[in-house]
Amino acid sequence: MSFVSIVSDLLPLISTSPVLYHAVIAVGALNANRHTGGRALKGEKSPCVDAMTSYHKSMGILRSSLGNRDVMQKEDVLWATFFLGLFELLSDESGEGWVKHMLYGTSKMLQLAGPTGCVSSARRVFYDLFRVLEASRALLYNEETILSQECWLGLQKSLSSSATRWDPMEEIITLMIETSAFSLRAGAIIDMIPETERFTDPSVALIAAEGLHVQETIYDWHTKALLQLVQDSPNSYSNLALLYYHALLIFVSGNYDYFPYWDNIAAPVLSHAEISEHLTTMVYLSGEVLCHSNIPGVMLLFPLTVAGARARRVDQRLEILNLLNQIFCKGFVVANKIRDNLLERWADRDQEQTINLST
Repeated sequence: MSFVSIVSDLLPLISTSPVLYHAVIAVGALNANRHTGGRALKGEKSPCVDAMTSYHKSMGILRSSLGNRDVMQKEDVLWATFFLGLFELLSDESGEGWVKHMLYGTSKMLQLAGPTGCVSSARRVFYDLFRVLEASRALLYNEETILSQECWLGLQKSLSSSATRWDPMEEIITLMIETSAFSLRAGAIIDMIPETERFTDPSVALIAAEGLHVQETIYDWHTKALLQLVQDSPNSYSNLALLYYHALLIFVSGNYDYFPYWDNIAAPVLSHAEISEHLTTMVYLSGEVLCHSNIPGVMLLFPLTVAGARARRVDQRLEILNLLNQIFCKGFVVANKIRDNLLERWADRDQEQTINLST
């Protein structure tokens, strides 16, 4: 799942596709700019200038390609949307450019091509990578994803059933997608109920029951994953999958434990001790993935955001900030946006606690 290995696999396609070539060059030049500190060789342009030039060339070709009838079947155009989105992750701290590329570029093209367009070997590689990033985006930004639609869930179920063995990583991504969809649906139902009626409305109890089922499914995944780890040695991807597991449990709990109308109803709420234990494990696993694998740091933004939202101790917060800084130093400047949001959240929470203690 390393972006570097993906580029090497795509070399034949890159060499014949201007839109993909310029998109990859843009990402490569941006990476070179980071390593050189923006310095150019004598007589050469700054890598940053090359990066922006290539980015705009690729975008121009992409726009002109979208008018072609067969554009949805073109592998190079699909991959170009991915690398252009990656460029945004490496250059735009807000993350908004990446979100737009994922929503209105890559997702739109996949939607128009349909699930049956993802069964070829080349499309399968793209689809697997897209699932991880799209599931994280949906959870991070609390937004819908095409992958929660029945046709796409059906595709994944078909792919999983035909696999020679169970893949914990693929399954946890499915759980991320389903959990995101559940969270949005539950939130929409609650929003329709007047606040004064939320303590008595039967829909609230039904959402609690459904949340318990979601939580139980996540626990079942963990049991199955641990049994497989007894047979197989842990690796970077099993660590990433476990990291997502811990983050999902806290995320599900967060749908309930901030609101008083769940207090007297059986709901998937974790105790402070359980959250702290999950958080400690998440920090450890994040460090392992960052230091001992080539997995892109962007894949850790969702769990680190979840961990940061629950971090109360100074040592926990410092560890999370250090991990986000490592991701930033690897080129993903959007990590600074996550950092700033957490710092603001912590300041607000600490101020609120100080006020409560003084009253």
